[in-house]
Amino acid sequence: MMENICSVKEAQKISDKIVQWRRDLHKIPEIGMDLPKTEAYIKRILDQLDVKYKVYSGHSGLTVDFGNGKGKTVVIRADMDALPIVEETGLPYASENQNMHACGHDAHMAILLGTAAVLKIHEQEINGTVRLLFQPGEEFPGGAQVMVQDGVLESPHADYVLALHVSNRNDSYKNGDVAVNWEHTTAADDQLYLTIYGKGGHGSRPDQCIDPVAIATLVINNLQYIISREVSPYKSSVLTIATVKGGNGANNIIPDTAEVIGTVRNLDKETRDFVLKRIEEIVEHTVKAMRGDYSLEFKYPYPAITNNKDVVKEFVDAAEKILGENRCHILQFPELGGEDAGYYFERIPGCYFYLQCPQACPMDGKIYGAHNSKFCLDDSVLYVGTAMFLETTKKLLSF
Repeated sequence: MMENICSVKEAQKISDKIVQWRRDLHKIPEIGMDLPKTEAYIKRILDQLDVKYKVYSGHSGLTVDFGNGKGKTVVIRADMDALPIVEETGLPYASENQNMHACGHDAHMAILLGTAAVLKIHEQEINGTVRLLFQPGEEFPGGAQVMVQDGVLESPHADYVLALHVSNRNDSYKNGDVAVNWEHTTAADDQLYLTIYGKGGHGSRPDQCIDPVAIATLVINNLQYIISREVSPYKSSVLTIATVKGGNGANNIIPDTAEVIGTVRNLDKETRDFVLKRIEEIVEHTVKAMRGDYSLEFKYPYPAITNNKDVVKEFVDAAEKILGENRCHILQFPELGGEDAGYYFERIPGCYFYLQCPQACPMDGKIYGAHNSKFCLDDSVLYVGTAMFLETTKKLLSF
């Protein structure tokens, strides 16, 4: 049952390798589902570790299985893709192209490679299955959904899922600390695309037109009443309109169309379903009342991540065992960002946690959050992520 794995000591022993793997991956960031250099690098390290892996058609994801398959199955996931951001860190291992690992996915892959390295040593001791899942396309277009369709939660059926994210959540935390929510962790993320069709014409004769810009203004205002007057104040729901497009820069032309683009975030399915339904109703009635027409589409939805309390309890116990007291923090509020790991968590009970590891950018000595061109992280503590995966898996296989 993996009792012979001393999680933190064995992870710490390979910390230098985890750091090197992360920095190598940081140099070659790729975006989307097709990540040929990243996939080739992971395969090379797994080959060096003498670890067999499974590849999939149509994308760069891969899985690794350890164990005898007779007991329970734990799936551990790391995302692989980067962002279309030009790096400005000045690091000696900075990106060699126009993309950047500005969200820590390079660290996630390195942590999972470290997990593979330790599990390889103890593979004969594993009663059950530990499946390591390297997944592309978290940022876009949602690689988790594709890999679920590929059957990564089956054969054998997954009993539990684990995933992490590097973080700088709290200035009072020490690097190497972990943090977790008991339940609600990230929000469901739905992208709103609305096109309003009117009738263009001269700005001096609005009576002869159907003004899509004016209609868009009414729609945007009316949508906010969903949040302020229709959703319970005890529920977390966000509706943000981030882009409005209409016209071509002229001051006297009413355009034919206007575009409204935004995002909708909800923590539970009931609220999510209600908000999306009300958006459709308000858009329809507002646009029709102003004699316009429209097309409305919700794209790239990510389900919410809701942790399982029983699995979190095992994680917290594991953290206290290997990290000591006051190193595992229970978060009071969820993150309203989207994470496509929700496709796993809506099917399988699991634990999604955070690893504190901020580092100041050498360019100016400031700490920057994810998705910033100066984002940096302290990779000396990444072994803690490997140790937490190992120790929590040990507990879950005998749970």
